[in-house]
Amino acid sequence: MAMCHVCRRTLLAGERYRTWRWQRRDQTVCVVCEPKARDAGAIRVVDAYESVRATGLTPTVRRVA
Repeated sequence: MAMCHVCRRTLLAGERYRTWRWQRRDQTVCVVCEPKARDAGAIRVVDAYESVRATGLTPTVRRVA
């Protein structure tokens, strides 16, 4: 599970985010909050977007339908 450290929203499976650094820590920031992170003086650590991966029971649960 990932969370945006600007808006504190839990990111959904497949949602894109980037890692930004400020106050000597790497923080996960969603696409919507990137301008706020940039204005706060954060530095983008990774140029490419990353996606939230589904974990837990999802790979083992059989689909029924």
